[in-house]
Amino acid sequence: MSDRPTAARGVQAPSAPVAPAGAAGKSAPSAPKPEPLYEGRRSFAQQGEDLILYNLLHHELKLETPTYLDIGAGDPVLSNNTYALYCTGSRGVLVEPNPALVEKLKTVRPGDVVVASGIGLKDTTEADYYVIRGRWPLNTFSLEDVAELRRQSTEDPVEKVIKMPLIQINRLIADHFQHAPDLLSIDIEGMDLAVLRSLDYKAHRPAAICAETKKPWMSHDNTPIARLLRRKGYVACAGSLYNTIFADRSRLG
Repeated sequence: MSDRPTAARGVQAPSAPVAPAGAAGKSAPSAPKPEPLYEGRRSFAQQGEDLILYNLLHHELKLETPTYLDIGAGDPVLSNNTYALYCTGSRGVLVEPNPALVEKLKTVRPGDVVVASGIGLKDTTEADYYVIRGRWPLNTFSLEDVAELRRQSTEDPVEKVIKMPLIQINRLIADHFQHAPDLLSIDIEGMDLAVLRSLDYKAHRPAAICAETKKPWMSHDNTPIARLLRRKGYVACAGSLYNTIFADRSRLG
């Protein structure tokens, strides 16, 4: 995620908590029916990705109440790819290792499940989480990202290092969803490609994926993540300066 500030606009979250559609908690009430049209084109995402996702999921993929897995959810509203879906009745799972944001996610998004963890690639159950001084969107588990930030700074940008639990993405989906989430949104500062490589696309295949893939001068269909997902049967159908939105080619009309 770029750490440029973004202003939130538009609707408020529903007042009553609702369990994630398709997630664990079968006795909880179902999510309300979403609005037939996302009126007013109100966006909460960094660069309008949520508007594209809403139209892709509802109108192209014909999903009435899509579920989501938001890895690296960050702030519950600002620069968030799934808050607009939450406001129109969708529910899902938010994964965020930053302790300063976990309680905020739980308070603002009571209908979602919040997992205070990072995503592991193997059987490791915890890892060092680097908190970047004054720039929480750049917090990371990636040593390579930390090294790059240190090269760019005259003083150490790392405020502190904390141990955080890890969970593998396939285990996370199996534990919290009856079926694969309709949307996988992922923004985890340098680890996106590795996590997407570890996903079992036969067992847990999202209909759509939004990932941080590129720099502004790069094309959406020629990045390492785009090449990986193309081999898995996805097509890059939209995007912004940093993120690319992919859809399962077999589910498009």
